[in-house]
Amino acid sequence: MAIEDACVIDGVRFMSVYHHDGRFMRGAGTFAFCRRDADGGRTVFCLDAAQDISRVALPGHRAWAYAVTQGMNELLVVFGERLDATALPSLRYDLAIDERTPQEALAAA
Repeated sequence: MAIEDACVIDGVRFMSVYHHDGRFMRGAGTFAFCRRDADGGRTVFCLDAAQDISRVALPGHRAWAYAVTQGMNELLVVFGERLDATALPSLRYDLAIDERTPQEALAAA
C-alpha cells in the first residue's frame, strides 16, 4: 500500500499510499490528492477532510478527475487531524477544480 515514505505537512505526519487505496482508509481525518514529482517534492491537487476517508477519497470526488489528468500518483492520509490548506505555504498547489462530472472530465482528456 505505501509508495515510499510519509510526508510531514505543517508538523503533521501523513501516511503516503497509492492513490487508489483511499477505499481502505477507514476513519475520520484529512487526505490529499498528490503527485510525487521527479525532484522529490509533491504537488497537491486537493486537500480535504472527511468523517470517513474511505467513502470520500474515491473516483467520485469532485477533484479526482482533474488530479488524475494532472498525474496524481499518491494519496496522503492522516487520521484524526484537520488541516487548513491556506496555512501551508510550503506546498505546491494546483487546485483548479473542474465543474464537470468526473466522467465528463476524463472523457475530454
